[in-house]
Amino acid sequence: MHRLHLIIPLALAGCVSPPPPAAPPDSSAAPRYPSWEEVPAAQPEPAPAAASFGWHLDAPAEGRPLAGSGATLETLTVSRGGHSVDLQLVVFDSRHYDLQVLDQPEDWSGGGKITACMRQAGAAAGVNGGFFTPEFDPMGLMIAGGRTTGTWQSNKLLGGALVVTSRPLLLWNSEVATRDASHLLQAGPRLVDAGRPVAGLDRKKHATRTFIANDGTHRWFFGLAAGVSLGELAEILATPGLTALPVHRALNLDGGRSSALYYRSAEGREHSAPGWSTVRNYLAIIPR
Repeated sequence: MHRLHLIIPLALAGCVSPPPPAAPPDSSAAPRYPSWEEVPAAQPEPAPAAASFGWHLDAPAEGRPLAGSGATLETLTVSRGGHSVDLQLVVFDSRHYDLQVLDQPEDWSGGGKITACMRQAGAAAGVNGGFFTPEFDPMGLMIAGGRTTGTWQSNKLLGGALVVTSRPLLLWNSEVATRDASHLLQAGPRLVDAGRPVAGLDRKKHATRTFIANDGTHRWFFGLAAGVSLGELAEILATPGLTALPVHRALNLDGGRSSALYYRSAEGREHSAPGWSTVRNYLAIIPR
């Protein structure tokens, strides 16, 4: 019974009062997923036009309205040559939702922690965030609600960042300025640039992937794709007509065992697909 009294207040504290910033992660620490071999060593030019990649919708996408103004959950299946990929996309307009990084410092909390964190933030939807080290420190720089943890890193894996100032932006490393950022999350690799898939991404390892994308203006989506390689995911996201909006840029998130998705319907019902692993942070959309 005494142990139960200790666990309950600890669980309630998650996502409310994170500890002081941890020591910057070791830049040599390998991420849990994907491996370094999956990421191109250089920053290549975009691949040829995406219309030639052959992915197509198996059936019209199904949409479900979410809490707030105009966000939807889109579920779809795409295929090519007998290989099918199921996707769930949370589509939203950043003029009606705040995009935030939620810190989750409890390394023992489990994948199901996403529901409590999203509920406390008042989120309409959310997804797992970026990579973290074996010591449970963010890999790279994280700013959550103006509070900084970790340090900026430039390497093969962390090719870009979600940066929120007066509005959210999906930026590549050379474009990032942290001065006015209230939220920031380094992630990678880059998947789509200028509407075309980034070349050189791994095409052999198939797993669950999570990602965030935008159309270059105020329309965004993040989501989850099952059983797909990084190279295939980049092609799918860049293929015209497959997703609810044309993708200008897309950035990979942690994925693998960390993959988790949460959403709250317009009627207020919560739905969660938690990952297998505890994760250090989440991305969430908060209705204005």
